[in-house]
Amino acid sequence: MDFMGIPTPAINEEERFKRYKEALKHIRVIILSVDGVLTDGQINYTESGDEIRTFFARDGFAIKEALAQGLRIVVISTRPSKATMRRMIELGVTDVYLGIRSKLETYEEIKQLYNIRDEECLYIGDDYDDLAILQKVGFSATPLNGIDALRYNVGYVSAFEGGKGCVRDVIELTLVEQGKWRYGQLYR
Repeated sequence: MDFMGIPTPAINEEERFKRYKEALKHIRVIILSVDGVLTDGQINYTESGDEIRTFFARDGFAIKEALAQGLRIVVISTRPSKATMRRMIELGVTDVYLGIRSKLETYEEIKQLYNIRDEECLYIGDDYDDLAILQKVGFSATPLNGIDALRYNVGYVSAFEGGKGCVRDVIELTLVEQGKWRYGQLYR
């Protein structure tokens, strides 16, 4: 079994916890998939064909906090979505890649654009098209309802589902470990 690319045949939970806390300290860029991470994965349409998306307010709060603390937030999806673009504009996210052909190619372009290494990237994904990136980044996470193949191959499985607090959970963990969470550690 690997933990964030490190062979870990006999790692205990205490060692795993120490490793992921250390990995979070080096994160500069948080990359988020849309469907199943920022949303609950449902895609709804009105009678007129307009897309309806639901975003969790607490995830948005955490995204704004991460931006305010100097982290870069990147959103990627193979699906175009006006609703997603609108929400990201509201939150101040400027790195939004929607309707892309390949998440992995886009990830590599982002690293070059910002001159960052894999170790400085955190990725939250929930399905097979996220796996290649999750295996490369410095910290990988999936929502509680991410597919089994991911839940057994990431550094962190959130206690929250996609579109229901997963993003908040992972961003808060990151900011706490970096000493940038302004709201204390009320429950950790």
